[in-house]
Amino acid sequence: MEDLKKSLALADENFLIGLSNKGTYKRALKDISSETPDFDLHENSAEVRTGGEVCTINANISESKCTCVSRGICRHIIGAILILKNNIDIEDIPQPEIPDIKEIQNNNIPEPEPEKVSEKYISERDTEKIHNCIKQCIETLGNVIRYGLVRIPESLPDMLEASAVRCHALKMADAERSLRETGSRLSDCVARRASFNMERFINEICRCMEILTALSAEKIMPEQLGTFRQTYVNYGKKLTILPVGVRNVSGDYVGSIYYFLNIDPYAEQKFFSISDVRPAFYDNNMKHFHSNSTVWGMEIPLKNMMHSEMVLINAKVSGGKLSTSQETNVLTSYEAVIDCNEVRELIYTDFRQLAIEISEKNPENELDKLCFVQPERCIESIFDKYLQQYVITLEDVCGNRISVRARYTAENKNFIELIESIGQKMLKNPRKNYVFLATAYIYDGELTLFPIEIYDFIKKKHNEPYELPEKYENTDVTAGYAVKMLDFFNDVNDKIAVIVRSGLQADIRNDHKLENLAFNYGLKGFSRIIGDFMECASSYRHRTDTDCTEILMKMNLIYQYMKQGRKSLEIITSLSNMKGN
Repeated sequence: MEDLKKSLALADENFLIGLSNKGTYKRALKDISSETPDFDLHENSAEVRTGGEVCTINANISESKCTCVSRGICRHIIGAILILKNNIDIEDIPQPEIPDIKEIQNNNIPEPEPEKVSEKYISERDTEKIHNCIKQCIETLGNVIRYGLVRIPESLPDMLEASAVRCHALKMADAERSLRETGSRLSDCVARRASFNMERFINEICRCMEILTALSAEKIMPEQLGTFRQTYVNYGKKLTILPVGVRNVSGDYVGSIYYFLNIDPYAEQKFFSISDVRPAFYDNNMKHFHSNSTVWGMEIPLKNMMHSEMVLINAKVSGGKLSTSQETNVLTSYEAVIDCNEVRELIYTDFRQLAIEISEKNPENELDKLCFVQPERCIESIFDKYLQQYVITLEDVCGNRISVRARYTAENKNFIELIESIGQKMLKNPRKNYVFLATAYIYDGELTLFPIEIYDFIKKKHNEPYELPEKYENTDVTAGYAVKMLDFFNDVNDKIAVIVRSGLQADIRNDHKLENLAFNYGLKGFSRIIGDFMECASSYRHRTDTDCTEILMKMNLIYQYMKQGRKSLEIITSLSNMKGN
């Protein structure tokens, strides 16, 4: 027990945030604020019941476990630690020895001044304006699920755009972006475009609610609003970049994104990009915009430099994005050679390795998902009429299979036709080597690629066989459970999709089926969340008010739970599905 108490004494706010993240820590604080402490102490551990789950807190806190689906340090574990800190006596733990102040003075060592923490909050007047704006934004979002997509007013996408404009005026950058993205997806639905995806639409509504709810606090700091412009910093040394691909963008934003490989083999940031895009939602003429920008003081358009390897000085970067500032100069340039060792070193030949690295990194940034993939052969090349997307099925050296998918829209017709022609060539010439530059992601339990460039001139890479990490060797044993849980999450998602499609004014019945299933799977906390949401949704049509805030917040809770659960389940199913194709 002494070891556990020592660990709890050292587990301050900074330690717990480092163990998880700031959002998880704050969520845990909120969750336990209304709970009655319920725990049992053992010799060198404690069992804490919180949020419908049971957490085992060990003396080595990083090895603590929770019964929820999360594999890492979840909000339940953080909450359990806080419960123990607040309810057991840890004050008798020896503290570090502090030298006597007189001893310090005698050694002429000045006493350190206490650190001044100056927290600058937004003024009360501006905070009130932000809160009023949030109220209007949530009301507009609520109208989406109140009417339902089948009865959606044609003016609603414009109302979301107006909300985004209000956010812009109040410098609410993150909220503006999310509202604009939600409005864009809603426009796709109203126009019945094939690119509309219900799950992504609901996810964006939930993300928007998360941003708006966080800004509903009594005090708001400026950084919580987000930033409109990225902050670029000097790279610090010469930067040699090799152009590797271009992606054309269409829809509400039009233009091109240029991709470069950092030649430095020791650099953490492997890929860089420059976005030359313009918004088209205010001006329809912009839909025909063609990227023709010049950068770094050059008179030659960037698109004409995509055949040249360049050495930059004074390069400015923000994450993986390159600034087009004139302060940056092109020191020298020469003909780009894509078939080089720097590219071959980054090529994946075993799809399992790519799936595991993508899952463990869990990248949010497109550039962190970028990769070179060399398949052994092409198995199938078809157009899926139901999903309106072109699909190429690839097989690696070990017989594992994944898909390359590109969704069809009127704007990217030429791109789809190009992918189709390459897919047919791969089928006709099975011995020819191809390398894909693509973004990789795991969706619905499968590793999938979105193609950016496809090369047929890069020499074949011959590698040592990839050794699967020990913890993934028995995924076949747990794949059945993982598939079952993902199917359950899909059922929950489908139920929410039905509600969003039909609207809250429809006859929504709570049959408690999903709630009971979650309970039977051992997800007691999730069961309660589902039950609360369904109860609110089914009783809405009998209410006299039109406020949907509570329902939106409960829907967001469900999606956040499923988002965390999918992370640990999808890597298992993706490895299994590769073998099962």
